[in-house]
Amino acid sequence: MSDTFESKTSQPHHIDAEINLLGALMQDSEAFGEALNIIEEEHFFLEKHQIIWKALLHLYGQGISIDLVALSTVLEEQAKLQFIGGKDYLFSLIESVASSANIMWHAELVRSKYILRRLISTSHDTIRLAQDPAANPEEVLQETEKQIFNLAEKQVRDSLHPVESFITPLLSKLRDKKEGLTGCPTGFSGLDELTNGLQASDLIILAGRPGMGKTAFALNLASNAAINYGKKVAFFSLEMDGEQLVQRVLCSRAQVNMNKLRSGRLSKDDYSRIYAHVAPISSSPLFIDDHSDLGIMELMSKTRSLKRKMGGLDLVVVDYLQLMKTGKEENRAVAIGAISRGLKILAKDLRVPVLALAQLSRKAEERGKEHPQLSDLRESGSIEQDADMVWFVDRPFYRTRAEEDNFKASLIVAKHRNGSVGEIHLSFYAEFTTFYDAAPEDDYGNEDYGDF
Repeated sequence: MSDTFESKTSQPHHIDAEINLLGALMQDSEAFGEALNIIEEEHFFLEKHQIIWKALLHLYGQGISIDLVALSTVLEEQAKLQFIGGKDYLFSLIESVASSANIMWHAELVRSKYILRRLISTSHDTIRLAQDPAANPEEVLQETEKQIFNLAEKQVRDSLHPVESFITPLLSKLRDKKEGLTGCPTGFSGLDELTNGLQASDLIILAGRPGMGKTAFALNLASNAAINYGKKVAFFSLEMDGEQLVQRVLCSRAQVNMNKLRSGRLSKDDYSRIYAHVAPISSSPLFIDDHSDLGIMELMSKTRSLKRKMGGLDLVVVDYLQLMKTGKEENRAVAIGAISRGLKILAKDLRVPVLALAQLSRKAEERGKEHPQLSDLRESGSIEQDADMVWFVDRPFYRTRAEEDNFKASLIVAKHRNGSVGEIHLSFYAEFTTFYDAAPEDDYGNEDYGDF
């Protein structure tokens, strides 16, 4: 803050709210996910409270239960325990609050005081810039506007929306339950047979070369689970916005050419098919988050909150892993490793399958006509180690350019920690961006793909 400010203690703050918030989090770590939606380290007024919050965040990110012993151990390892007042101060935080019932009220109060401090800081910065004899009014206005906009934007982090917010319901709900699977159904019979559905706590990596249809397959799978089987699905897209995703789902379900929809050149039959699928899509428990600046901690927070709100969660999809916001790690491989470990912790902690899309390295393209391999995964060491399953989307037409291969596609299950591997043959229709089970006459047999 500027030197022209009044003393630090005169700045807006609420120490009791900070104490009660930290104490409540230490009593009820389950509420941490909700607090993460609105609270960050810098929101705390006292430095020692910032340090304690950061230590709590570390425990939460590692999937370690939060208690006095674990927290004091982390702080001691960081040589910060004595600075914050020792174990006695941590114990006083726990004793300061009777329960965690008002935890979100305290969190909102802590954040509101931080916003006021930032507004004061921005105002002083504006005054300082404006008093410069060489000041350009437009530049001062732009800088002030930028700071205010950034402050306002940071407060709006709830970007997880039900699919019904993108399209208007027109028809009654349609739900076709599928029995007999122990995990979340995918809508692809060969895959469901191999996996018995996507299993709770599994981290699944879906990879492929550019243009193979990774996003299309993941979206087909997610919409199958939500629309056909009523499964609660959260789809996090760091690359495409929500409207584009819903447009794809609509074209896929209605079997309407994507280009015709984009150009508006739809026939009466196209419109009829589209409107016939609006209500089933809209009423499905499919949630889409298209916030591009997503980190692992925020992902954990949002999925925890959604699971609590919906009374359960059946599948989480992340498109894609390498676009997720990383920490301060200088080494890219280390940063990606932290994300893949975080995704595995999320899957295990929430007991939900997590499907994360990943890029292949350029080695896969340089080899030419071979199938993708586990070693083709970018930063493959950590990703492959953390994954329970690794899938590759493959379309032979990209290698052969043969007309008979135009609609052929494969899902190669290259790693399956708790089952067998193999190749599942599919059909792909680019105009609908849709994968289907291969028709019997086109099914060229599921093959045993060895040990990979």
